Amino acid sequence: MGGFESVIAENLRAIVVKQTRDERVKRIEHGGVVYWVKRPECHSLFWRLRKGDPARALERERQGLHAMRRLGLPVADLVHEGADYLVTRDAGIPLSEVVRSACFDDEERCRALLAAASALHRIHEAGLAHGRPNLKDILWDGEKVTFIDLEMFGVVRNLRRAQILDLLMFGLSGFAVGSRSASQIDAALLHYRKLDLRNIWSGAIGWLRRIRPVERATRPIQRSKKPLRDLRAFSALVEHMLADEERAAAPKRR
Repeated sequence: MGGFESVIAENLRAIVVKQTRDERVKRIEHGGVVYWVKRPECHSLFWRLRKGDPARALERERQGLHAMRRLGLPVADLVHEGADYLVTRDAGIPLSEVVRSACFDDEERCRALLAAASALHRIHEAGLAHGRPNLKDILWDGEKVTFIDLEMFGVVRNLRRAQILDLLMFGLSGFAVGSRSASQIDAALLHYRKLDLRNIWSGAIGWLRRIRPVERATRPIQRSKKPLRDLRAFSALVEHMLADEERAAAPKRR
């Protein structure tokens, strides 16, 4: 770390140690730059049993940030760290907001989603998995995407399965927040398919075909007055990805 970066890190440390610990993620500013301070969650015994040790989750994120940055992958810039906190540089707006908000036009939504699909593919090509690439954990600055929230990094027993789940989570979260942006989400999924050389897409399609009877069984629930958003997103994921596969795999008519 150079002298200038060392001064920034020391100044950030001074800010962080004065903070109260009432918030898990806190926004701070220094020198006109926005940073985010992240600490372990404070769980009750019930949530610790359900979600695991928050200190270990933070440590997994620390290791993930270092490992992916060393490989040149698009993750948050870790500018300072302590035993129980991480400080990353702000990297833009959550992609979930880009997809959902009327402030962004279709062209920018499409660019952002295509960039996210490309970046997820880069992570997979490097032999890694994100663990939970929800659109809210992918940031967009108008030109590029950055992945955050690596608390599930390294929790992998089967890498291919983890990468398949990454792709499905990416699509599911897209349809959950952006039902009106289905065409852009489709384009991003097909873009991943085009890039994929590891058969991750085919693995996801196989999983969706096996699970389709379950999806069909949920349709009566979805017709209720208050359908669960995630069920609708699940159905959209199954329908769109299987249709995408059929269109992409169909021989071109002469």
